[in-house]
Amino acid sequence: MPPPSEKQFCDFYRRFNSVAGIDFNQYKQDQLTRRMVMLVEQRKLKTFEELTDLVLKDREAREWFLDRLAINVTEVFRNPEHWVFLEQFIKDDLLKAGKPLKVWSAGCSTGAEAYSLASILDVHSPRKPHRIVCTDIDAAAMQQAKDGVLFGTEFRDVPKEYQKYFSRTPRGAAVSDELKKYMTFQRHNLLADSYGTGYDLIVCRNVLIYFVEEAKEQIFRRFFDALRPGGYLFIGGSERIFNPKGIGFECPRPYFYQKPSEEKKWLNAS
Repeated sequence: MPPPSEKQFCDFYRRFNSVAGIDFNQYKQDQLTRRMVMLVEQRKLKTFEELTDLVLKDREAREWFLDRLAINVTEVFRNPEHWVFLEQFIKDDLLKAGKPLKVWSAGCSTGAEAYSLASILDVHSPRKPHRIVCTDIDAAAMQQAKDGVLFGTEFRDVPKEYQKYFSRTPRGAAVSDELKKYMTFQRHNLLADSYGTGYDLIVCRNVLIYFVEEAKEQIFRRFFDALRPGGYLFIGGSERIFNPKGIGFECPRPYFYQKPSEEKKWLNAS
């Protein structure tokens, strides 16, 4: 199959956005192009136009297309050294007020990191009705997350004190119902949908590396607005905010950004 022209890609992006509300111009074009050409070959299509017609006219094919484009690489307690610091922030700061936490796992994929969060909350504050909002653009991945099914590659670095929440299966692990009680799931497009407010913690890891810089900054600013004063944003090991102070964030540790509390705002202004 000859490679699609720039005009063909632009036409596809425009038409797909009008049907699905997803703007591929906000994604890194070279990565997106490679994956789309691979999809044409995997589906045994003869031309790029056949892929265009298929995903624009058939809803099931469109869901298949989005599922294949999503980068669902995740695992429980991914980068465990970073989770040590998150656990510290949760214990020493976020739970200090004694209130239930409102947490957002943005780009939750199959739920591994959301369940990591839930296990920390259940150990350190088990009798509080904490709420973890889990969102992703990939409906199939979210259904797996809702079912609480983890594959072997997602279940490798679970600290000993949290292993009680995961029972081994031939394919990986099943999540305890004790963790599922904290979860709500909804499909969400980070570039187009509303964000809500009042989150104590937002976890969005290794999702934004696929976006262009302008889209990343827009998302980081919206995360800042969605956090309550004193709340934290936790991002992936391949990501960073280049101008955190310009957005309003403080950076207590690499990969962690905090929206200043009202008290800190007052001290900084005085």
